[in-house]
Amino acid sequence: MPTRPARPRRTTPLTSGSMVATALRVARDEGLAAVSMRRLAEESGVSAMALYRHVTDREDLLIRMLDAVAESIPAPPAAGTPRERLTVIMHGMYEAFRRDPWVVQVLVTEGLASTRVLPVLEGVFAAFADAGLEPARGRDAYALLFSFLFGETLVAHHDRADTQARRMMLAVDPERFPRLREAIAAGYRTGDLAGPRDRERFAAHLDRVLDGVLGPR
Repeated sequence: MPTRPARPRRTTPLTSGSMVATALRVARDEGLAAVSMRRLAEESGVSAMALYRHVTDREDLLIRMLDAVAESIPAPPAAGTPRERLTVIMHGMYEAFRRDPWVVQVLVTEGLASTRVLPVLEGVFAAFADAGLEPARGRDAYALLFSFLFGETLVAHHDRADTQARRMMLAVDPERFPRLREAIAAGYRTGDLAGPRDRERFAAHLDRVLDGVLGPR
């Protein structure tokens, strides 16, 4: 395995902001598994101990990374119908998650979160309340919307042209699995199954989910 060239020693002071920016770059380029305190020190041109002047540990670093992503999400709109407001919020979150799909792993498997996303979540629940949903139904709707968002984020980044899973699906026996084969064939013609997900498809899927949550328009 080729080794990375050594980074020159840093000549400007390390800041929390520059450290988080470096961690975000590594996560975007190579995935979350590549983000370690040792790697961050190498990329920043400082000793590992220098990092601990700015973060207490890797968990603290991940939360700061989540903070940066949360700050990129637009504030919830103040006007519009509940459905219009939810649409804007979900599109804003989808764009942030498309840019940083590692967020799903941190939220779901590591149980971390950023307090800076709370205004966005307040906007979601305010829209539910204005649509007449009781708190318990609002919680259910929230779980559905965010499960949908997480799934769309992951599938949007699973768009490699040649994978074992894709080859398996294309090779499905039409005599044994006729309906599955029809769906696969239609999906590959339209980009609708196991193909790249784009913003237009996200919008269409979101409309269907909101129909289920709020009722058809």
